[in-house]
Amino acid sequence: MATSLTEPENRRRELIITIQNLFKTGESIREISRITGKERKTVKKYLEGDPDLLCRSRKHSSLDIHTNFIINSIKEGQTATSIAKQLKDGGCQCTLSDLRHFITDIANENCLDISKYCRTSPKYDSEGNATPKTDYITRKGIFNHLWMKIELTPSHRECLWNQHGSLPELDLCIREFREIFDKKSIPRLYLFIERHNKSGLKEISSFSNGLLKDIGAVENAVASPLSNAFVEGQNSRVKTVKKSMYGRCGKLLLEAKLMYDTKRKN
Repeated sequence: MATSLTEPENRRRELIITIQNLFKTGESIREISRITGKERKTVKKYLEGDPDLLCRSRKHSSLDIHTNFIINSIKEGQTATSIAKQLKDGGCQCTLSDLRHFITDIANENCLDISKYCRTSPKYDSEGNATPKTDYITRKGIFNHLWMKIELTPSHRECLWNQHGSLPELDLCIREFREIFDKKSIPRLYLFIERHNKSGLKEISSFSNGLLKDIGAVENAVASPLSNAFVEGQNSRVKTVKKSMYGRCGKLLLEAKLMYDTKRKN
């Protein structure tokens, strides 16, 4: 067993040795793929070469000089995207996707958590002097706060609500709509439609008017504890099975896959 390898790298090394030995005995790529359970493109990649080198997880040796900068940036709260852009602006020839993967690997190796919704990055004036740092919040971070109830720092929320006048109205709309279903209240539903059908945000007004067009179904959804989730789930299951069989099987096999077996014992 090779030294200075992680456990996943050792497993990959054993797999590479197995693939190369099978290939030397005359097995086809298709047969090796069946024996090892790996895709053919993976088998092709490991047919030749030194297993000790092929098993290495990272081959970004040219980026290793940036490891300390990446670690410090992660500790400052920057996201992988912001760090990758700084490296790219600094002259790195790799793509942003490769840089983000490298940054993620560095974070995992050093047990660091990468910030998900905000980042801190330095700005520079025309003379190259660093200006005060600026905080950024991604659209995904705002979405997670509004829909998933993931907390923002008070300063971030205050800044966003002051600079973007649509956010307070959107936040209120989401909370009121959830209260309709929490309280099972039909009057709240009509108050919601009346309040928001002429909203300055066309997305909210369109949503409100859409509720009014299908008001019968919406009322049932609010008032009834019943749900059609089971039916929709079964529809999705049938469609998935049908798509997987497209062009290869007939109606009899489709029926066999979908029909409930009444003779089956529980």
